[in-house]
Parts: sequence; structure tokens; C-alpha cells
Amino acid sequence: FTITQIVVRSLLWLLIGLALLVVFPFDATQPLTDDLIARRELVFAEGIELLLPAGARGLMLTGMLAALASTIDTHMNWGASYWSNDLYKGIWVERIRGREANSSELVLVARVSTVVLLVIALAIMVNLGSIQTAWQISLLFGAGMGAVLVLRWLWERVNLYCEIGSILVSLLLAPILILTVDAEWQRLAIMAGVSTAVVFAAALLMPGTERRTLMVFYDRVRPPGWWARTARALELDTTASKREFRRDVVAIIAAAISVYGWLVGAARLLLQVGDTAFAVGLLLAGIVVVPLWRRR
Repeated sequence: FTITQIVVRSLLWLLIGLALLVVFPFDATQPLTDDLIARRELVFAEGIELLLPAGARGLMLTGMLAALASTIDTHMNWGASYWSNDLYKGIWVERIRGREANSSELVLVARVSTVVLLVIALAIMVNLGSIQTAWQISLLFGAGMGAVLVLRWLWERVNLYCEIGSILVSLLLAPILILTVDAEWQRLAIMAGVSTAVVFAAALLMPGTERRTLMVFYDRVRPPGWWARTARALELDTTASKREFRRDVVAIIAAAISVYGWLVGAARLLLQVGDTAFAVGLLLAGIVVVPLWRRR
């Protein structure tokens, strides 16, 4: 799935983009302004309108609308669950007010938060100059949430406050970085570094998840990583789990080398960018490390 998703799909989109640039050329000497970026992004829609026959055009439109609907549904439900279950129930009702939340309360909070999230999303959307800007913001949020999404499976100290902290950092820091930092890699590095620091601080300084909850989770899932206290409480040996974790880390690194080596190498060959030997080397490096992840 990963190879199809990252390598095959990305290369197909690259070929489509190149073909559209041939059919709808533009002056490369023009300055790269937000207006030019927005106009160039319309090329895909123009290609659908002018190049596809009626039936294929309808299928493409239906598929894109389905993808849009599924994405909106996912994020609305995801956001509503954060507001109702994590923030309202977990913090406001149980920790601050010291009582249990009933179902009608949670449903009401979920409904209200869904409307609020949709209004905020629409307000942001109408102020975006291009799809590229939206993509850059999405990448920043991904960098801000990345650490907690991984560490919550690997470290028993990660708690609700870690997730809330990473969300708040992403919301506050993203617009600042977009306005003040030009290089995208610097934005992502700063966001990831600050967010990771906040996650570690929240994990070490804020109250952890209830021991009973951790024990039930560990007994069912047996996650790898740093779960020594929970494992001892269950009288379980973590030696095999740690060994498996080390092998998994090696496999993940090797798989990343394969996937991105194939993607970048093939893209450089298609675009005829840089040294051909370097592109071939990336492809070969991806093949060499396959045995390290193939059986995982």
C-alpha cells in the first residue's frame, strides 16, 4: 500500500502535471507571485474541461467530490470527538468539575463543535490565495502533530495534555511561521522541534493517564517502546517486545529509504534533473535495503 500510495500515485501525478504544462504552457520568466500560482493551479480543472470526454469528465468530477466529502466528514468527526470526548468530557467535566458527562451533553457538544469547526474552516478557505498555501498550512499542522501521534503508541507517559499542547502549538505557530519564515524546510523543522518539546514537557510535568487505563490498553495491544512500568504492573516480560521494537525501527528506516529513493530517483530521471548516476544510485539503494523490511 505504501509503495502504491507514495511512489506509484506520486509519479502518475507528476506525469499528469508535466503533460498539462505542455498543453497549457506559461512564461517561465514571469515572477512567481501568488496570483501566478493560483492561475497555474487552475490548469488541472482546465485540463478536465477541455481534454476529457463527457463520460470521463463526469467520473473525474464524481471521484473528486467523493474524495472531498470523505475528507470533510473525517475531519468534522475527528474534530467533534476531540471537543466532546477529550476537552469537554476528559478535562472540563471529569477533571475540573469532578462528575460524569451524560450522553445528551456529549452529543450537544459534538453538534455545536461541528458547526463551529465548519464555520472556521470556511473563514480560512475564503482567505487562502492558492491551494499551495493550504498545502503548506496542512504540512505545518502535520509537523506539529507528528510527534504526539507517534509517541502515544511508544511511551506510557504521553497523555491528553500532550495532544492538546501539540494542537495549540500548531494553531498558534503556523501563521507566524508562514509570515516570517520563507524556507519551507525551516518552517517544518521549527514546528516539529517546538511541538516535540511541548509534548515532552506535558508528558513529564502534567498528570499521566490513569494506571488502570494504561494496563488495559497494554494488555490488549502490547505496544512496543517504553512501557516498562505498565508491563511490570501486569507482571509481563518486555524483553521480546524491546527486541521486536528494534527490528521494527530498522525496518521502518529501510522502508523509508526504499520508498523515497524510488520516488526521488524515478522523478529525477523523468524530469532529467541533475546527475543521472545519482538518480540510478537512489533506485539501487532502495532495492538493496528491501530485505531489511520485506519480511516485516
